[in-house]
Amino acid sequence: MSAALALVHDAAPAPALHPLHAQDRAWPETNCYVDLWIELLHGRGLEPEAMLGFTLRQDFEGDQFTFFKPSMADIEALYGLRLEELAVYGGLERHAAIQAARGCPVLVEVDAIHLPDTVGTTYGRDHAKTTIAILALDERRRTLDYLHNAGRFQLSGADYDGIFGPTLLPPYAEFVKVVAPPLPPGALRTAARTMLTAHRARAPKTNPVRAFRDALAGTGEDLVRQPLSVFHSYAFNTTRQLGANFELLGSHLAWLDASGLAELGATAEAATRLAQETKAFQFQLARAFGRRNAAPLAAALERPAASYDAVFAALDRALR
Repeated sequence: MSAALALVHDAAPAPALHPLHAQDRAWPETNCYVDLWIELLHGRGLEPEAMLGFTLRQDFEGDQFTFFKPSMADIEALYGLRLEELAVYGGLERHAAIQAARGCPVLVEVDAIHLPDTVGTTYGRDHAKTTIAILALDERRRTLDYLHNAGRFQLSGADYDGIFGPTLLPPYAEFVKVVAPPLPPGALRTAARTMLTAHRARAPKTNPVRAFRDALAGTGEDLVRQPLSVFHSYAFNTTRQLGANFELLGSHLAWLDASGLAELGATAEAATRLAQETKAFQFQLARAFGRRNAAPLAAALERPAASYDAVFAALDRALR
C-alpha cells in the first residue's frame, strides 16, 4: 500500500481532529474543500489557522454565498505546499497510486454515494459531488484511505469500485507536493498578518448579508413553499457558507491576536458572533419552510448584517 503526506496506513493512529473541527463550534464542518485542507495541514503538524485570512473575501453571489476556498498562493507561501493538476490518462486508480507512493495526496471530486462516512445522508442513497484527498490505496485489496470533510476514513470493495469505476469523462484531479519547507512559527504569523491586509483590500465593498436579505425578500415566499430537501440545499449554499466562513475568520483573528502582532480580539469576537447569529437564522429559515411563511426572514437578517459591519469596522481600526 502507498501512503501520502506521512499518514501511514496501519501505523500510528490518525491524529485527533483539529480544534477547528471541534463539535462545540457553531459550524464544526464548513465545506468539503476547506475541511479537507484543515486536516491535511493538521496531519503534517502544521497550523491551518494561518491560511484563513482569505475568508475576508466572501461575497453574496446573487443566489449563494461564495463557496470559500483557501488561496493556493497563500498555502505555498506559508507551508511550502503546491497543488498541481494530475493527468489521469491511465485511469484515476493508477495515477492516484503513483502519487500516493510519492507522498503526494490526490484531491479529486467523487460521488458521495460511494463514501461510507456519509451514511445517513448520501451513502448508498443519493448522488452528490464532493472532494476527497486520497492518502493511500491498495489496488490488490481494493481499499482506499482518504480524507473527507472533518475526518479520515477507509472504504473498500464495491465502494472502491465505485470511486475508480468507468466514467463518461475523466475526473478532475490534483495532487499536493512539497516544494519548500514550511515557515517557522514566528515567520508564519508575520506572513499571515501581511496576507490579512492584502485580503482586506479585496473584501466586498458593500455588505453581502444585506445583499442576501434583499435577494431573499424577492424569492423567499416561493422558496419556502418548496420541499424540505430544497431547504437543505439552499441552507448549505447560503447560511452554512456564511456562518462557517466567519467562524473560521474569528479563529484566524484570535490566533493572530494571541501572537501580539495586532489587537484583533474585538474583531474575532464580532466574526464569531456573526457565525452564531447565522446559525440562529438558519433555524429560523427551517421554521419558515415548515410554516411556508417567509415574512419574518428579512428582519431576522438585520443582526448578522450589523455584525458584518462590526467585523470590518473593528478590523480597519486594528490594521491602521
